[in-house]
Amino acid sequence: MVLESKGRTLEEIQASIVLTHEHADAVLGLDDIRVVQPHSPTNDIDPTVIYLTQYAMDSVASKFPYLVWKKLREGQEVRQVAQLDWRIIEDDYDKPFVASGLKFVPLPVMHGEDYICLGFLFGEKSKVAYISDVPRFPSNTEYVISKSGSGQLDLLIMDCLYKKGSHNVHLCLPQSM
Repeated sequence: MVLESKGRTLEEIQASIVLTHEHADAVLGLDDIRVVQPHSPTNDIDPTVIYLTQYAMDSVASKFPYLVWKKLREGQEVRQVAQLDWRIIEDDYDKPFVASGLKFVPLPVMHGEDYICLGFLFGEKSKVAYISDVPRFPSNTEYVISKSGSGQLDLLIMDCLYKKGSHNVHLCLPQSM
C-alpha cells in the first residue's frame, strides 16, 4: 500500500515528532528514537525533527544534554544516540507550523493552575484536535474546539485519566464527556 500526501509517498515525507510538553510521559522515550533510525557508527544520518516550546527545549537540554549538544570533546568516542533536529514552536500560538507535511495549530491548555501545555489542531479535509494533559481550557482554545468554533472539528482526541472521579491536572471521564 502506498500512502500519499500532496503527491508525495510516505517514504518521501520526513518523519517528525510534535511534543505537547516536557514532562516524563512526553519525553522519556526520546533517547529510544535511535532504534528506528538507520544505524550509523558515526551518527551521520538525517535527524528526526522534534517540535517543542522553548520551555520544553530548556528542560530537555538539562535532562538529555547528549541529545542536544553534539560536539565531542577531544578524545571522546562517538556514541550512537538519536539524531534529532530541534525546532522551537513560537510563543505566538496563533502561528501554525508544518511538520511531516501537515499544518499544526498550537492550542494552549492549562495542565494544572499555572502550567501551559500544548494541544494541536491539524488536518485540512478533516479537522482533528489532539489535547492531552489538561484539566481546563483557556477561552480561545475552548472556542476552537467547540461546535461553534473556528475549527469545526471532525475528531477530538482528549485527555482522560480515570473512568471515575476527578484529578487536579488531568480530565477524567466525567469531565471529558
